[in-house]
Amino acid sequence: MIPILRPAAVALALLAAASPLSAQVLRGKVVDAVSGEPVPQTALSALGADGKEAGRARTGADGGFYLQFATAMEVRLQTQRAGYRPTLTAAVPVAVSETVYVEVRVSAAPLQIEPLRVTARVEPPRRRFLELNGFYRRQREGFGGFVRREDIERHRSSSLAQVLQRSRGMGIHYRGSKQYIYFLRNGPPKLINVVRGPPQNACMPRVYLDGSRVTYDAQNDINSIVSPDQVEAVEMYNTAGAPVEYVGSNTACGVILIWTRHEQ
Repeated sequence: MIPILRPAAVALALLAAASPLSAQVLRGKVVDAVSGEPVPQTALSALGADGKEAGRARTGADGGFYLQFATAMEVRLQTQRAGYRPTLTAAVPVAVSETVYVEVRVSAAPLQIEPLRVTARVEPPRRRFLELNGFYRRQREGFGGFVRREDIERHRSSSLAQVLQRSRGMGIHYRGSKQYIYFLRNGPPKLINVVRGPPQNACMPRVYLDGSRVTYDAQNDINSIVSPDQVEAVEMYNTAGAPVEYVGSNTACGVILIWTRHEQ
C-alpha cells in the first residue's frame, strides 16, 4: 500500500478528449489551490496500481505537464515542489487511446476540497466502416496491437512503417529505401532477391487491405501498399488472437490488417 499524503490538498478536474499509437496520454496543469496560478517546476511521478513508477514529468512555466503510457492503466500522481506539501492523488484511469486532461491543485496548508472530480470522458470518434468489420470489438478484446487515425495524425511526417514501428513488439527492417515492418519476436526478415513471389527464408507477416490480401514481399514493402493519409486504422497480430477469417496455414509470422478511410 502507498500511503496517501494528506497534509496538502489536491483536486483534479478531468476532461477526456479524443487522442491519438495506441497512445494513452495524461496531461494537464498544476495550480495553486488558493490563487489558481500555475505552479512551475513541479516534479510529478505517475504511479501504477502496483506502486511502481510508470512515468515522470516536470511542469513548465505555465504549470503544464504531459505523460504517455504504453497501455491503458490507472495511475496516481505524486507531486513534489519547494514551498508546497507533497501530494498523492486518487487513482486516475486512462483508457485505450484516451487522453485525460487533469488539473492538480496543491497548497501549503490543508484545504477541505474534493480530491477527485471527473467532469467528462470522450472516446475517439467511431467509424461505421470499422464497426462493421469488427475493429472495435477486437480492440476491446485486446489481443493485438491497434493504431487509429488519431495516432497517425500525430506523426504526419512519418511513413506507414515508421508509424507501425511505434507499436509494442514491432520493428523495421531497412533494405535500401524500402522499409519492411515485422514482429520483433520473429526476428528481422532475411530478404533474398527473387523474380516473383515472397522472398526466401523471410518471416513476413501476411498483410490485408480492407479485408483482401495484398502482396508484401522483397519487391513490395509496407509503404508501397497504401499512404498513411489513406489509413483509418491498423491491426497487428503476432499469430495469437488474430481474427479466424485471416488465419491460414502460412500466418506463423503474424497478420497485419489495414483499413482505409471511408466516407462516414
